Amino acid sequence: MIILNNDLLIGKGAHRACYRHPDTDNLCIKVSHEGFSHEQEEELAYYQRLNNKKIQWDLLTRYYGVVETNIGKGYVFDLVVDSNNQTSKTLEHYLNEPNSEALAAPLLKLKDYLIQNLVITKEIKPRNIACINNNGTIESCVIVDDIGNTEFFPISNYVSTMAKRKIARKWQRFEASLNKQGLYLK
Repeated sequence: MIILNNDLLIGKGAHRACYRHPDTDNLCIKVSHEGFSHEQEEELAYYQRLNNKKIQWDLLTRYYGVVETNIGKGYVFDLVVDSNNQTSKTLEHYLNEPNSEALAAPLLKLKDYLIQNLVITKEIKPRNIACINNNGTIESCVIVDDIGNTEFFPISNYVSTMAKRKIARKWQRFEASLNKQGLYLK
């Protein structure tokens, strides 16, 4: 059993809390809040789809399996870290920093990655994107949460042109929200 405590807490969302793995620097453990394990199971099924498709995991955290913790079932994922081995901050953090226009290139690279690998997100939000900082320069942006297809009939899981259109629509909404915050990716 893995013991998790507040010293290891990275962040809390509406459905899960994320902890740094106490034994492995490059991993984290997500634990669902009570009553939200169904969302986790749906996401894991989508991760299995991606794994079966043998996608590149460059800009999406990889899932490694389940562990027992002192606070419930934990799900082990890659931990996104900066060049100094500190947990990477979210895009939400960097949007409030000066020179946020430097985020444009890594974000456009993320968009291309999602389309090339047909990775569908439930929603693209700044809090679900970690930005890898290498000595003051954002090298890349990585999706850390909220992947999966929410369609009742998930046809875009099976038809790549539909998946690409869906990803493009979600990205367009995401980009519009960034524009409202003064960040333009063009």
